[in-house]
Amino acid sequence: MNMNIKLRNTLAEITGASIAMIWMWYNLTEASKMTIESISKVLAQGIGISIIAIIALTIVINIFSSVITGSYEKNIDDERDGLYELYALRLSSAIFGISIVTILVLLGWFNLTINIGLIAITLSGFIASIVSLFLKIYLYN
Repeated sequence: MNMNIKLRNTLAEITGASIAMIWMWYNLTEASKMTIESISKVLAQGIGISIIAIIALTIVINIFSSVITGSYEKNIDDERDGLYELYALRLSSAIFGISIVTILVLLGWFNLTINIGLIAITLSGFIASIVSLFLKIYLYN
């Protein structure tokens, strides 16, 4: 399967973010009993795991692809890439913005706890990112 470098990098980003979300979800099963400090530590660690996983996966996938195909593919951007990035950024911003407003309404009028609100804000950022990455995959195909 011959896959464009942009698609490989996007899949690495989706996988890294998904790994971090799963790790955070697993470590936040007792969130209602946790302090805000411990929840914040788990969320910060999850963000770090996401960054490290994305970098590691991108490197490994691109090395593996180069070994399999026997060639090195350069990451060259053109006008289309900038446009796709803009569409993905707009979608991500819209999803995250709607999520923030929804969470603030839930905090203010429906007594959502600050702990759950903090978790929801972080996870909505990850979800917005993943949805925008799927849009990029769709646009590149």
